[in-house]
Amino acid sequence: MRYRFSISKLPQGESRWTWEVDKALLEVIGADYDIQDLRVQATISARKESEYLRLSLSLEGWVQVPCDRGQEIISLPISAEHEQIYSWDKYYLPPEDTEEFFALKPREDEIDLTQALYDYIGLAIPRRRVRPTCPDESCPAFVLHYLNKD
Repeated sequence: MRYRFSISKLPQGESRWTWEVDKALLEVIGADYDIQDLRVQATISARKESEYLRLSLSLEGWVQVPCDRGQEIISLPISAEHEQIYSWDKYYLPPEDTEEFFALKPREDEIDLTQALYDYIGLAIPRRRVRPTCPDESCPAFVLHYLNKD
């Protein structure tokens, strides 16, 4: 599935929709950040004005990745908020605190968020990939032995 939409089909003002993001995203991109599986709900809030389109993206869900300690597959919750502004007016200046700004060409109408969703999910994965309760009985024996050495 591609995560895209046409600007011309959005009404002026506020719009909101959600996409369910799963492992198919990784297949489209052709890379995986070592993600074995994922279930993420992407909620997009759009505000279309005469000069620009402001997108607020919210991601909530989980990813399955190898544990840094024992390499077993673990589930980690992820959550992220990002904002993008697209403008078709060559004189439009975005606010200084804008996270991402894209100037569109005069006939450019489609926005594809596939790569952005992949990047935002990758950025939301904790750097330390371990369960919050580690070490516990779910850890492999060799990990428990190593972590419990005195």
